[in-house]
Amino acid sequence: MTDYKVITENYIKENAFCMLKNASGVFRYPFVVPGAGYESDLWDWDSFWSSYALIDITEYFKDVKDFDYETRRNEVERHAKGNILNFLDRIEPDGFIPGTVTSSGLFADYFIKRHREGKTVNQCKPVLFLQAAKIGETYGGFDWLDAEKLSVYLDYYRKEQYHSVSGLYFWKNDVMIGIDNNPAVFGRPECSSGDLFLNCFMYAELLAANEVLSEVKSPKSEKYKEWAEELGQAIETLLYNEKDGFYYSADISVRDTSDNIFHKGMKPFWKVLPIKIKMWSGFLPAALGVCSGERARKSAVHCFDEDFICPCGIRTLSKDERMYNTESTSNPSNWLGPVWIVANYCAFKALKNAGENELAASIVKRTVTLLGKDIESSGHMSESYIPETGERMMHNGFLNWDCLVISMLKEQECEPGTILKE
Repeated sequence: MTDYKVITENYIKENAFCMLKNASGVFRYPFVVPGAGYESDLWDWDSFWSSYALIDITEYFKDVKDFDYETRRNEVERHAKGNILNFLDRIEPDGFIPGTVTSSGLFADYFIKRHREGKTVNQCKPVLFLQAAKIGETYGGFDWLDAEKLSVYLDYYRKEQYHSVSGLYFWKNDVMIGIDNNPAVFGRPECSSGDLFLNCFMYAELLAANEVLSEVKSPKSEKYKEWAEELGQAIETLLYNEKDGFYYSADISVRDTSDNIFHKGMKPFWKVLPIKIKMWSGFLPAALGVCSGERARKSAVHCFDEDFICPCGIRTLSKDERMYNTESTSNPSNWLGPVWIVANYCAFKALKNAGENELAASIVKRTVTLLGKDIESSGHMSESYIPETGERMMHNGFLNWDCLVISMLKEQECEPGTILKE
């Protein structure tokens, strides 16, 4: 019987560190790229997950005989820190940070230019303090980071992408939103989507900012803790569907109609309108600690609904949704059903946090088998996969969050080179 765990481990151990790039050109610091298709670009949440995985990979293989632990640990530390420092180099006076930094091509200074021109543009996704916290937890200390300067980008979010009526954050438009064609945002009116993905990561980011700023004795730390608590309450109140036991995004563009003489009798008393689309972001409240207890369990176990679960892990969109689609596309990349390993990882985390360990282990096995089969047949991993067949879709040679399979194995307390337990 083919041991896909060992195949996957060996491939990642030999190839993952190709994501480390030296400082050059517009980059003053070494940084991390996602892998195939993105060889000289620094991306916000890609760099977060790449660094997250690399840190775990280094620790997972620590005691393996042919693994140079000290060298790899030092390399990953420098490059992970460099990600944040390179983004911090691009911060604007008002706190805006672009979602990507590139030396050339379509995205070179595109977002900063549009921002300076007063055009509608989203800024860096809320993952920079999360990355800093992971670095600090692993290597200790934040003397390398101007945390107060970095925190201004969160103040920009509060000023420019926060809906005070609902207490939720929103995307300005549907460009650079992480889940490229997320139907709760993609093609919808500007500044209308209280996206669950954005709000869950913002919640975790605010708590991480509180953690980092507390460590450096900044008086700003408590503010972000308060914002996180307020946001958590808004997510729980407005984005959880009690009947379904699941979380959804919401339309925040509900307006006050009381100035209309025909509407004097009753104005809309609801703060948001639910966007009831069943997609993988519904697992993020449990994965990122927004919820716990019964809500975490109820939402997490939806991973194994037949419209979500597949031989490769989970579909990124329920196959029962009319938008379900598994075409291979780029700009936007397709998240309307194809399997993405980052979604598998978040589903795994949701199940672990909810205490559903057997179900979590099943996600690990499906992910290991999917990647192992791809490596065995093509020599590489890929960015996304067809749910039913495991057929690779785009960017063969991709690394980035595919390497989170090692984070899964590490959190399952597996040992390198051993057979995956049933």
